[in-house]
Amino acid sequence: MIQLVDQALKSRVRQDMTCLPPGFPVTFQPPGRDTGLGETTGSEAVGIYLYDIREALERRQTGTVYQYAGPPGDPELPLRKSAQFDPPRYARLSYLVAAWAPDALIAHAMLGDLLVGFARSPQLPVQLPPELEDMDLAALLDVGHPPSEDRALTELWSAVGHTLVPTLNVTVTLPLLSFVPQTYTHWVTEDPVVTEHIIDEQAEGNQQAEGDRQ
Repeated sequence: MIQLVDQALKSRVRQDMTCLPPGFPVTFQPPGRDTGLGETTGSEAVGIYLYDIREALERRQTGTVYQYAGPPGDPELPLRKSAQFDPPRYARLSYLVAAWAPDALIAHAMLGDLLVGFARSPQLPVQLPPELEDMDLAALLDVGHPPSEDRALTELWSAVGHTLVPTLNVTVTLPLLSFVPQTYTHWVTEDPVVTEHIIDEQAEGNQQAEGDRQ
């Protein structure tokens, strides 16, 4: 699933970047200039660095989710339960998005394009498993929020051995296929048959009295 988010972010970066010609490099390596990206004119690049993965606990739910579907081959019949499962869990992926350029103003223009582009739509087109798409779930993108409470930007840059540079903090909240659906295989399709047995209490009493006399 993470590689699908990476590809969706890469496509989004190429779509939203307007100040660079098409075909500019997009790297997922940790921040740094060892490769020479952004050091000379024409080597501008965007770095997307995944630095944190954790569960979005505020989205965790309890209970049971039921799926309904019509009987196959007869769309006029009413919907019936087809499966049940636990609610899906969510993961939060946090990325540092950096613009590498020889001139700070060019890097600022690149970040401005990405900031506006990321803020334009909160949904990130990630190909989810069919079980999640049937629930109308989607990956959500947020930009500009600070890193998680137990991290600081200076600590992140120190960890990768690089001086602090302007970046965008991008988070993607992703539903996970964390359940195994329990499917229904048998349904009651006809009205139940009720057998009614009427007892004649008077006749039963006479038979009992006659038996006592014998």
